[in-house]
Amino acid sequence: MRNFIYYPVSWIMWVWHWLFSHVTPDSPGGDGVAWALSVVFLVFTLRAILYKPFVKQIRTTKKMQEINPQLQAIRKKYSKDRVKMTEEMQKLQREHGFNPLLGCLPMLLQIPVFIGLFHVLRSFNRMATGFGQPGMTAEETRSLGNYAFSPELVQNFLDARLFGVPLSSYITEPVSEFQ
Repeated sequence: MRNFIYYPVSWIMWVWHWLFSHVTPDSPGGDGVAWALSVVFLVFTLRAILYKPFVKQIRTTKKMQEINPQLQAIRKKYSKDRVKMTEEMQKLQREHGFNPLLGCLPMLLQIPVFIGLFHVLRSFNRMATGFGQPGMTAEETRSLGNYAFSPELVQNFLDARLFGVPLSSYITEPVSEFQ
């Protein structure tokens, strides 16, 4: 259902992993550094794509600070008449070219991407048996691809280690085991 999010996220991550797997030396447990860097650079790619909305968000915040004293005066003047106060505030915002939704836009655009990233990373290891989990065997998990990733790359991810710890355990480890 959300494949329109999952596939682009996995393709961008695949490109970064391909690049870093050629740049970083292979380690015996898989290339954990390349996987970690691919996630980090996926986030950088997202920030680069959202640069223009981010700049608009900064400008909107600055405009909000500039017109805030006038907004406070309107709130004080029309404190008993909510309808008139709203009309005057919207009029002031239009006069200054202020759009309150632009302040939220970059954050709203990032949320689905980070949900997609979490889902794609979690889908590498499909052996969990909780709600919405397929509960596959280790052999089934290793034999199936994951969106843009081939079964070989899924195996590489499952074998990859970062500082001696399997990457897949960072994503699928239940909280109770850390306590």
